[in-house]
Amino acid sequence: MNSGKLLAPFSIFMYCICTALSAVWISFSFTGVSGFVVTFFSLFVAFCVFVFLQKRSGGPVFKLTRVFFGEMLILNVLTLTSWLFAFLSLYKIEPSIECAVFQGSLPIGVLLCELFAGRVSVFSKRALGIFLIAINLAALVIFRFYTGDGVFHFTAEELRLGVFLAVTGGLTAGIYVFRSAKLYDYGASTLEILCNRFFLLLIVTGAISASELVGITTMDSFMLLKLLLLAFISVVIPVFALQYSVQKLGAPRVSIITPFIPAIALTIEMFTKGWPSFWVPLFIVTTCLSILLANFWMRKKKAPDIAPATSAEYSASKV
Repeated sequence: MNSGKLLAPFSIFMYCICTALSAVWISFSFTGVSGFVVTFFSLFVAFCVFVFLQKRSGGPVFKLTRVFFGEMLILNVLTLTSWLFAFLSLYKIEPSIECAVFQGSLPIGVLLCELFAGRVSVFSKRALGIFLIAINLAALVIFRFYTGDGVFHFTAEELRLGVFLAVTGGLTAGIYVFRSAKLYDYGASTLEILCNRFFLLLIVTGAISASELVGITTMDSFMLLKLLLLAFISVVIPVFALQYSVQKLGAPRVSIITPFIPAIALTIEMFTKGWPSFWVPLFIVTTCLSILLANFWMRKKKAPDIAPATSAEYSASKV
């Protein structure tokens, strides 16, 4: 019983560790491969793993898409933007900054959804928490732009693009968390959701990176091995851990733990390359604290219902 209670917190802890580690690894070791290749290969391996596990468990694999097609199409679009933009931004800004901007934007996305749903007031503590995140993110970005000191030497154009990708990815990830949380009320399992959310992402990234993928798979066996390992560290473990945590703890509680990701990435950077600037790491830490505070104020709220079909309709439909 105790081990069961600890599994969900352990899952979100593993999500944080793997996400931070993979972000740093991509920035440091995969500069010779495009972000589209990294995204496609990682998600394709993960997709195969999830489908295999779902089939082995005897559960429905693609039934969720057939029954909730409209909702799953929306979740596929959100998955495309959140995952692809997160990977691409790692080629334009430091991993700790990417993690801070992405994780800071995620609760903003959740809050925006709840504002539109009328479940929270603009003048609430939760809105104040989002304002604190925005201030710290703005300070972080400004100091990175105007001090010019970083782990990598990016141009101003690259930094702007990296920040845009991380912000957009984080916002859409927050919307995804909000919309996917209630699928469990209709009988969907964690694995089933994971088997149905990556179709659009695989199609888009596969089409863009097809020629480069052929060259890697036929000529560079070492890079192929690295990509395979990265797939498990960056996607398989953290995605399953995050989805399981949302199921067991709820989206607001899960978002409380994620502020540790930028701090973990920053720690890895400090030990490997070091930071020439004092202010950027400082604002990464203050951003983490503001996210923690904002998410603490958000934690008691539940995600709103979405109703593409009733639970009875889902249970009654055939595999």
